[in-house]
Amino acid sequence: MAKPGLGKEQVEFARELEGLLGLAEGETTPYPEYAADPTGFIERVLGVTLTDEQRDICRSVRDERETNVQASHGCGKTFLSACLVLWWVLAVGGLCITTAPTKRQVVELLWGEVRKTHGKLGLPGDRGQTFLRLSEEARAYGFTASDTNSNAFQGVHHPRLLVIEDEACGISQDIDEGASSCATGADNRFLRVGNPIQPGGAFEKACKQKHIRIPVWHHPNVAWAYEQCPDGMHRLKPEVAAALLNEDGDVRSPAEWPDWCPQDPIPGAVSITWIEEARAKYGEGSAYWQSRVEGFFPEDSTQSIVPRTWFMAARARYDADPEYWDKQAAAQAHRYGLDVGDGGDDHAIARWRGPVLYHAVTIPTKGDQEDVTRAAGLAIAALKEQPGSIHVDRGGCGSGAQAILKEQGHRSHGVHWGEAATDPAEFLNAKAEDFWQLREAFRKNEVAIAPLGTYEDMLMEDLAGTYWETTSVGKKRIEDKAKTRKRLKRSPNVGDAVVLGFRQPPVWKAQRSGLKLY
Repeated sequence: MAKPGLGKEQVEFARELEGLLGLAEGETTPYPEYAADPTGFIERVLGVTLTDEQRDICRSVRDERETNVQASHGCGKTFLSACLVLWWVLAVGGLCITTAPTKRQVVELLWGEVRKTHGKLGLPGDRGQTFLRLSEEARAYGFTASDTNSNAFQGVHHPRLLVIEDEACGISQDIDEGASSCATGADNRFLRVGNPIQPGGAFEKACKQKHIRIPVWHHPNVAWAYEQCPDGMHRLKPEVAAALLNEDGDVRSPAEWPDWCPQDPIPGAVSITWIEEARAKYGEGSAYWQSRVEGFFPEDSTQSIVPRTWFMAARARYDADPEYWDKQAAAQAHRYGLDVGDGGDDHAIARWRGPVLYHAVTIPTKGDQEDVTRAAGLAIAALKEQPGSIHVDRGGCGSGAQAILKEQGHRSHGVHWGEAATDPAEFLNAKAEDFWQLREAFRKNEVAIAPLGTYEDMLMEDLAGTYWETTSVGKKRIEDKAKTRKRLKRSPNVGDAVVLGFRQPPVWKAQRSGLKLY
């Protein structure tokens, strides 16, 4: 499978993929050396320069059974899907089927990119309007989701199958389930790509499980011009704004730009003009801005315990001056929160130091008798690396994990969120008080969030998707967790861990009673 001249790691990876995908001995494709390297195929064979997010998508399609991409407008998501079609057929040697809500989206968008790239480079294989055929095993075709129902997917199975839903936000639950039913093989792959413009559908449900988000800000057409401000919003750098905006605040024609301001390297993709027009017309907090510019599903609510804009501002605060925030954190002890799963939910742990959240991670549960021990082991490993105190939700399985931690001499504090709040006149219970304390810290810009990698979006969704309410007598409470789970399509485990880790006597109570914060 691997050609001479490849590095040792590439050869080993290619051999691993032979077993993973079940390629028959002697079977070949025009580009077998790239079967395990989609980024290499796209960049070296197709001659495309990928962004970091696009590389993440390629790696996810290679490694994960399911990849969900919620992307901003004009960021090249459909073009990348077309590149992956070519990689799957010409390097992996598998079957790829694509679908989209309308015929135009299938024929002119995704398959238009496939035809253009395939023809321009003179790549192998027979090509039609919506098909590419190298052999009976290595081929791809597309059809329109709205012209079919889920039965159209029946019987479509292949040991090396890639299913792509383009413009996935417009695909119904029925069609999505039909497409998903094809990708049943252990080595099959399923890619959903779309603008997150419509909440409540199959695409949002899938993205809430796991997703890659692509905002406009890293696109080569605009990345050079923008910077993230302390409130989390991206705006033109002052020197760029001075050069590009006229007296009315509108973007000048590119013909009037100074030489040091580059023209769009990718014509037709997202542009500074479009972004600034969207900002002026719809506003930074609008649903249009959230979905088409930032790549979020537009469902932020004033009832969110931490709205997304607050979360983004906290991330931006850390990136703007990490030295300052690290110095603030260094004077205080590490504080952990551990949320113990019950077999259906993941375990989650988070670590704060002073006002900075440095770490958040989940691990899956298995539903066996060792789950509690695994949760305790996760916490013990963290405490050994960075000693400190830990709050554990002692409801249900959490009591067992806390007992193990205490037995081993760790500073473990059990929390039962159903107990009375320290301020019972304002809060229904301890949970409402703890969540509100974190909300206030975000609102007052008192906390910062260090880079959390793949868990940033998950945590942001957990906190934005957890709502607060008021009772009939005016007390604050957190909605029933069943409602949160229904909204998120999962349990907000990492969000709960972050709240537990932040837990401390409320500032106003501490000042009144002289308690020491930690």
